[in-house]
Amino acid sequence: MEAAPLAASGIRLFVPPYGRFDSVALLPPSASVPRGAAAIWWLTDAERQATEFDRLRDRPYHLPLVVLLPPPREIARTLPLLNLIMLLRPKSVLPGMSLGTPEAVRHVLAAPPPSLSEAFIRHLGERGVLADRTVAREIRRIFDLAAECRSISRLARRMYTSRRTLGRHFAAAGLPVPSHWLQFARVLQVSVHLQSEPSAIFRIAARSGYPDGFTLSNQMKRLIGCRPTDVRACLGWEWIVEAWLTREWLRGGLRMRPRDRGR
Repeated sequence: MEAAPLAASGIRLFVPPYGRFDSVALLPPSASVPRGAAAIWWLTDAERQATEFDRLRDRPYHLPLVVLLPPPREIARTLPLLNLIMLLRPKSVLPGMSLGTPEAVRHVLAAPPPSLSEAFIRHLGERGVLADRTVAREIRRIFDLAAECRSISRLARRMYTSRRTLGRHFAAAGLPVPSHWLQFARVLQVSVHLQSEPSAIFRIAARSGYPDGFTLSNQMKRLIGCRPTDVRACLGWEWIVEAWLTREWLRGGLRMRPRDRGR
């Protein structure tokens, strides 16, 4: 599919199957954002784009942002906003229009973060879901051990604690039980592999400790409401986290309803 040309400025929406950047007058509300969507912002003129900056700062949590910069000779006009760009928590900042093609942005969305556990903890903190530092450390440890620990009993031993102690910490914080975090950590890690690798689903499932692709598919459907083929087609990990948080709240595992911006 031929890519639509970018205008001189403005916000674009990039949705599956990721063939073009679609012009939008306003970002859609949270409930209307498609799975795997991303916001694309070509920054060209700080004075004219201050309002766009504010809109992007209040975008839904599950809508990642990729910022496209102008050529170096035009960068001076962007400096007032460029100095504040990290306040938008961009997934990537691509230097120059030459990299601002659908294929380049698609690659950015499919690439795993340098540290998935760190990115996940930061996302939960921004959402207001996770405030307890002790539990935050425990969740990070669960993610780091998820690839080798398939049961909560083994996980607790590796963390030098007991299942009861872990459960007490999570219950006090109003969070799902530790076993749910372990199951989701495994699913999220597999999701990243599905998006960044061309390997067959059953091979990724087996390498990740699932007996077969069917078991993985059922686990994903139960935890986030979609199948591995959906995860592979809809890039990014943020929407996967939001889908899980919502289902946990509906099941009563999360005390606080996950509220989003951009409503």
